[in-house]
Amino acid sequence: MYKRYLTLIPVVALLTLSTAHADSLIQGLNRVDNSIDKVQNTIHGTQNSIRNGQNKVDNTQRAISEIQDGTYVEKRVEKKVRNQKRKAVNGVINKSTNAIRKATNVY
Repeated sequence: MYKRYLTLIPVVALLTLSTAHADSLIQGLNRVDNSIDKVQNTIHGTQNSIRNGQNKVDNTQRAISEIQDGTYVEKRVEKKVRNQKRKAVNGVINKSTNAIRKATNVY
């Protein structure tokens, strides 16, 4: 019986060591994964900054060309009117939706 336990000791020790080694490998992989996520976030942030900068340049160039053409003021007024119309329509939709909800007690 003693002999049987003695043969199990190396197996248990090996199993314990392999489990500890697997845990350390998993922790290492998690650290690498976190580092990759940080790099990806940095890349996406840089891409967004570049895109925003390019949009600003494009908007400025468009405004300059509109000023040169003499259509800057007209286009700004058209845009302002379009936005005012959109806001008015959205306001009416929201008010009617709220009135319907109150009337039907559905929230």
